[in-house]
Amino acid sequence: MKMKGELVTCEMCDAKKTSLDDALFDEQAEVYFCDKGCFEDWADDYFHDIVEQYKELHVYAG
Repeated sequence: MKMKGELVTCEMCDAKKTSLDDALFDEQAEVYFCDKGCFEDWADDYFHDIVEQYKELHVYAG
């Protein structure tokens, strides 16, 4: 994990952030997003993959 105040790069737009307080961190993929908007744009681009992963982890057929 990076230390507070180190530079991180947004997975969606490649923007640099100087504070982890401002960035969102995806613990599974270990990537950062500069804000909620960039995360939502990324999620729109990967909607099918996100749904498939959610089904694998949380949806059980009887």
